[in-house]
Amino acid sequence: MLSRLIRQFLFIIVHLIVNILVAVQNVYHRFWVKKRKVFSDEVTKSDIMIIMEHAPKMKNRLKHLVFLADTNHHSISDLARVVIWSLISGVPYVSFYDITGELKQNEEKLFWAIEKNKKGIPGCIKWSNKPDLNGYTYGMNANKIIINIFNYMNGRPQIVNCIKQIAKGEVLCKKKSTEYTTQEFGEALIQTYSLIPDPDLILYTGPLCCSYGLMPWQIRLTEFIQLSLDHSVNIDSYLGALFKYNKCDQRFGK
Repeated sequence: MLSRLIRQFLFIIVHLIVNILVAVQNVYHRFWVKKRKVFSDEVTKSDIMIIMEHAPKMKNRLKHLVFLADTNHHSISDLARVVIWSLISGVPYVSFYDITGELKQNEEKLFWAIEKNKKGIPGCIKWSNKPDLNGYTYGMNANKIIINIFNYMNGRPQIVNCIKQIAKGEVLCKKKSTEYTTQEFGEALIQTYSLIPDPDLILYTGPLCCSYGLMPWQIRLTEFIQLSLDHSVNIDSYLGALFKYNKCDQRFGK
């Protein structure tokens, strides 16, 4: 009986200490962010120089970066800067997962914000679903980046829609027996999804790490890295996330 009371007491003490440490960390982080310089809404020359200095040091090159975009916390300028930073870093695919559903409605605003930040920066920016909104390289051999915006409807609802299209014969799906195999159904899904690689890295802000409906087989090897607790987006946290990704050692079950 006495040992049980001691365990409960120790559990309460440990729980209290953890809560205090988390609270102190949150307060310190917010104070630190306010104390630092006010981050610009545009990509600065300093941002460009920092990325050009550190990007070549990274051995693991990202093929596909996903940013969990929450328009309740992230401005269009925040997202535009992520695109330009990724363009300079040489990331070929950048996707925004629209948590609130408002980003797709403001896609044109995002386009103009990116163009505003891109002035003078060599590189080609393409929008996968809008071929008429493609950027230019200014005649230079520069990086190319393809932008996608996804939301919950591109997850399970799109799979359901694909099954309906197969039933109606609108999507070709070859099968060798009366039942579809995983590979056969996967080939049918490719016809409804964009031909882009699975995400290597997903960036998120805030205390909650959640997949928000991203398909499990697409993120089975994806690293989730937190940018900040207070939803701020800056060059330091962005580069820090890339370096952290480079330190990850994926053993693939070995």
